[in-house]
Amino acid sequence: MHKRLIRIFAISALAWMAVLGCSKNDIDTAKIRQAFQSVSGPAKDYLDQGLSAIDQTNYIAAVHPLKKMAYTLKLDNNQRLILEDTIAKVEAKAAKQKK
Repeated sequence: MHKRLIRIFAISALAWMAVLGCSKNDIDTAKIRQAFQSVSGPAKDYLDQGLSAIDQTNYIAAVHPLKKMAYTLKLDNNQRLILEDTIAKVEAKAAKQKK
């Protein structure tokens, strides 16, 4: 439970940094796909759903599958950083889409 709260806090902090302009807003889905080549099962489905939504510029629909992937998959350090950064960027773009 404690680790989950830390992850949520870290993802939220990254989202705020992206909103405030501290992070680049370009989302490179090819880089993300490359980092998660070995993923299979439900996590692969979540990744595909999220990245397909990003490719279609439907950022609101991309947030949920990417967050589910973050909680269902054991990530190495590089994957964790890439996924947290991606979620932050997607949340920032989703917030703009809602306006």
